[in-house]
Amino acid sequence: MARVVGAGLIVYSYMLAISLATMLFGQVDHWGSLLTRAAGATAGALTLACAVAEQRRVRRACSHCARVHGRSPERRTDPTPRWAYLAAYVAIAGCAARVTVLVLDSVTAHKPLPFALGPLFGIFVVLLILAGTLLPLALVHRFGRIWPRWVAPLAGRNVPRWLVLGPALFVGASLAGYFGVAGMTAWLLGKGNLAQAPLWKVSMEMFGYTSWGLGLLAAAMSYSGLTRPDCPFPGLAVPRTPRTSS
Repeated sequence: MARVVGAGLIVYSYMLAISLATMLFGQVDHWGSLLTRAAGATAGALTLACAVAEQRRVRRACSHCARVHGRSPERRTDPTPRWAYLAAYVAIAGCAARVTVLVLDSVTAHKPLPFALGPLFGIFVVLLILAGTLLPLALVHRFGRIWPRWVAPLAGRNVPRWLVLGPALFVGASLAGYFGVAGMTAWLLGKGNLAQAPLWKVSMEMFGYTSWGLGLLAAAMSYSGLTRPDCPFPGLAVPRTPRTSS
């Protein structure tokens, strides 16, 4: 129930991503709405954190590193699960579908490409494309956990986990909430301009964004487990003892 409530609060606050994006262009629709959405998303994240902590207690995870020794990944060099690879490439496919629609729409309707709409919007589009290509790959490949050789000053060191995990969770939750829930609902109910748009275009946009977001979230789960801090006492790790109620 805690997971459902936490996820529900985050999904209900799906407009937070749009509010933050508009701030890049110096526009804020309403500060009260922005703060309300931020509060809802924060409450949802904290509720999920409580649920994770309780799950660790029930699973008798290690009190030092939160792993279940013998079943959880122990180090960053451990192999990524196959399902995480699948999720990452589903996210890339979703991004490719959305970009394809954007290019086709610009060509057929003789509209300017996003890069021609100003430097700020161009930067936003570049970051969005990186979130659909480089970010999913970093979640499942070694270079996202350990700096590769060509990054000379940092080669061989651990990549800060929240440098990858933070954007993955934010973008994944935003896309899944805004398009997977709100967008799909509006499309099925025939609301807004979605009912008048061509079916192929709307379906590629909605399913592209949704699979992109869900793929990022699934791959982020694997990345989170692989990048946990090393257990300080691997040989002495004692599982948590479940509390008993009187």
